[in-house]
Amino acid sequence: MFGDFAGCCARSAWAWEHWFQLALAADWDRFTWLAKEHGLTLESEPPPLGELLAKDWGYVVLRGDLWSVSEEGLHGDDKYVGLAELTAEERARHAEACERCMCGPCEMLRPEPDFLATMLNALDDSSTAPSAGWYLARMHETSPEVLVALVRAGNGAMRGLAPEVERYALRVPDARSTLMALLPDLRGGALGLALYALAEIGPAAERPTLVPRLRALLDGSDEAAEAAAELAGRVGHGVPGLAEELAAVLDREVSEELRHSAVLGLANLHLPPRTPSPAVRARLEREAARDTKAGKLAKWVLTGPVPPSWLVPSG
Repeated sequence: MFGDFAGCCARSAWAWEHWFQLALAADWDRFTWLAKEHGLTLESEPPPLGELLAKDWGYVVLRGDLWSVSEEGLHGDDKYVGLAELTAEERARHAEACERCMCGPCEMLRPEPDFLATMLNALDDSSTAPSAGWYLARMHETSPEVLVALVRAGNGAMRGLAPEVERYALRVPDARSTLMALLPDLRGGALGLALYALAEIGPAAERPTLVPRLRALLDGSDEAAEAAAELAGRVGHGVPGLAEELAAVLDREVSEELRHSAVLGLANLHLPPRTPSPAVRARLEREAARDTKAGKLAKWVLTGPVPPSWLVPSG
């Protein structure tokens, strides 16, 4: 947060404009989705993230504050520090900021090596992995190695990482080959994350090829089974018997998360005008009697008119 300084705040104003441009560039898909939710369309192109991150004469954090840089020194809203007043370490940071902006968001999005290492280390802890995944998914530079690290962090953190892995995989060249090579060694939430990513990337016509893998996991009860149940509804339209296999998950004593994933999969398989078979309907009716997330969703499948925006329609 910046102070007011009676309106004499050029550094703050320019910094906020810079950060807002970065936010638009890094999260453009989120902004377009929000616009659509409100009946609007963003017609312009997203700001070029690479150009913003390569911008010279930017900002730097020193002495606990954010400064804009010039050849002469550091500029704040209400203060100035000349180059001669800087320590050798501060002059080195100043020189870096003269070549490329060294504000926190730019360091993160570029990313600088130290920041990347910190985020990769944070993936090892399930409590910090979702936050680290959020940052990693928005970095300008991508690599197969980071994609692998994100997927392997899935055990214990699958739910928090799924949207970030989907987003990251879309930006990694030949991500499909990387993920397919990983599959034999993955279990639980890590396997679930790989499946989420595979269901998101590549041509839509290829996604049903995942169905045999998803079917094989429906007998389980771990996070991989949760992912398989949800994804069956995304990629399994028109597959004979799949809805009945998915509904059979509800006959077992399984976690509430798996029950919800199964009903979510069934909801996507039965988006209007599709109607459940008698066998599937009977299970949904039983589920709808329960006061749970799965029960409420089952009730919508049986009676609801307009799909909620978070359901994923086919195609």
